[in-house]
Order: sequence, then structure tokens, then C-alpha cells
Amino acid sequence: MLSRTLHRRISNPSVVYARNASLAFSTPRAIAVVRPARKVVNHPTTGCQLHLCRRALTTPAPHTNASEFRIEEYHALSDATMTTLFEELEALLDEFGNSDMEVDYHSGVLTLHLGLHGTYVINKQPPNQQIWLSSPISGPKRYDYVPTSDDWRCSRDGEELGALMERELSGMLGQEVSLNLGCVSDLA
Repeated sequence: MLSRTLHRRISNPSVVYARNASLAFSTPRAIAVVRPARKVVNHPTTGCQLHLCRRALTTPAPHTNASEFRIEEYHALSDATMTTLFEELEALLDEFGNSDMEVDYHSGVLTLHLGLHGTYVINKQPPNQQIWLSSPISGPKRYDYVPTSDDWRCSRDGEELGALMERELSGMLGQEVSLNLGCVSDLA
């Protein structure tokens, strides 16, 4: 374990001094795996042999929000999207007729239980002006409204919210799914 005083003395945050050639530690934002470098130095006060290591973060750097519009506009677009998504999913599950599957929407959080297939959680994030998705297949994603394409796009891979949901649900349910989330401004 690194001592606090030694950790504070490190001027470059991507370099870590460790007693071992390999080390793993976590920070509030990421888990880091330290890989050994070829340089060994002596600690300035204790004289212990330390290995100079580089750390590689296993989580990507945070991404800033691309949406820049009034909060009222965000609420209108996100509420319309969430309501449409809820209505389309409710109709889909009624058509599918499986009692293990249900959809619920309240307080800006939409929960889609698909029995053995897992659970989707989709919620509004007003401070970031985003919609967040937690998928049992693709994991967590954040969506920003993009005015030029008039849809909610993932801030990492650029995929549209409706397209991802349609693809994943079609694969899970074994039938073609259409959620009609194309032009978001038309929904509002």
C-alpha cells in the first residue's frame, strides 16, 4: 500500500512509485492497474528500492455534455421521449403477452423488466441534460440530445437511443421491434 506522504510527493499523476513491480489500486473514478516499467529507484528518505510504474486506467475519461439548451426545452424533449418510449414498450409487452415482463414509469425513471433477459433502467438526468440507460446487454450509456439529427445520441459511440433499444429488444424477444423514437422534436 502506498503511504500518503509518498503519494503526495508524486508530481506526475500517471506515474506511481511502488515497492512491487505490479500493483492494483482504485480511485473514486477508476480502477488502475499498474504495469512495471524498467526503471528502479531508491526512496529518498527510507532507501527502499521502488519500481517506477505507469498506470493504465480501465475506465474511460469522463465525457462532457454536448447538449446546450434551456432546461425547459430539455424537459419537453426528454419527457416526450420517455413517455413515447413507455407507451411503445407497454404496447409491445401487451402484444407479447408474457406475465414475467413489465414496464413502469414514474418520477423520470422508466424500468423495463424482461424476466430472465434482465432489466433496463432509463432515466432523465436534468443536471447534465441527458438520458441515461442501463442495459442488461450493452451496460450503462449516456445520451445527449443532438439538434442536427433530432435524436438522443450516445456520448461515446454516437448510436441513437431508439436504434440501440430496437436492436437489443429484437434480439431478446425474437421479433422485430419498432419504438418510433425517430424525430424527437415531433414527439414534444
